[in-house]
Amino acid sequence: MIFDLQSIGALKLEEAGIFTWNVGADLVFGDSSIALLFDFPFEVSMTGQKMSAYLARIHPDDLPTVALQMHNAIASCGTYSVEYRVRGALNIYRLVASHGRCFRGVERDLTQFAGIIYPIDPAELFQ
Repeated sequence: MIFDLQSIGALKLEEAGIFTWNVGADLVFGDSSIALLFDFPFEVSMTGQKMSAYLARIHPDDLPTVALQMHNAIASCGTYSVEYRVRGALNIYRLVASHGRCFRGVERDLTQFAGIIYPIDPAELFQ
């Protein structure tokens, strides 16, 4: 079940977060909003950690879709756009939207992935 964390008074999560992923080094860097959404310490999010740590926070039912979208963006050096549930504070799943793009160097060996993730208020889905 998806809960709005504001309604239970746990956290106020309204801001979008920015992330970058160095695919070759498998290091993801996120700002303070990313840290809050994924319930990681800010220092860990800012200094980078493996993508697997982030993927482990995605709802199991959503993970195949997210992984496929990421794979397609990397393979085509294109864009990424997907909604999914992420497990954050208090082990509560929160609906988010993520949009990003893959970038490659001239030699096609340096791959970077940059994007934004923002919470979706479940109440907005029914308006």
